[in-house]
Amino acid sequence: MSAPVSSTQGSLLTKVLSPILSDPPWAAKSFLAGSATTVAGVGAWLTDLMSPALARGGASFLGGFLLGWVVRKTVKLTLLVAGALLAIIAILKTTGWIHLDMTLIQADTTRTLDWARGKAQGFKDVLTGYLPAAGAAGAGAIFGFRKK
Repeated sequence: MSAPVSSTQGSLLTKVLSPILSDPPWAAKSFLAGSATTVAGVGAWLTDLMSPALARGGASFLGGFLLGWVVRKTVKLTLLVAGALLAIIAILKTTGWIHLDMTLIQADTTRTLDWARGKAQGFKDVLTGYLPAAGAAGAGAIFGFRKK
């Protein structure tokens, strides 16, 4: 008869995803301050005490913060997956199961990077059109990316 699995032992997926999903962004002080600013701005705007600029800036900060947090978590997961794939490719190439044409890989990489540069330039143009909100979102993204 086999021993029952302990509840403290988790699956590999749980062990890999737990650090990624731990420490939610809404626990950060800067996120809470941005939330309070947004709520205060919406309240002041609805009572005609001021323009919606404070609410818009606070919401942009929150959006940027969440975007930065997601990017940080995605980069960690991407590095983990890319490292595993590179190890598998190295093993398969060493054993002779696959052959890689480096000139084709370099051409594909160059084409992909050129496409990404074009998209980043378009994104920059959009952000400069919304400069005040983009500034708050940029600050939020920095705080969200650095959140630990």
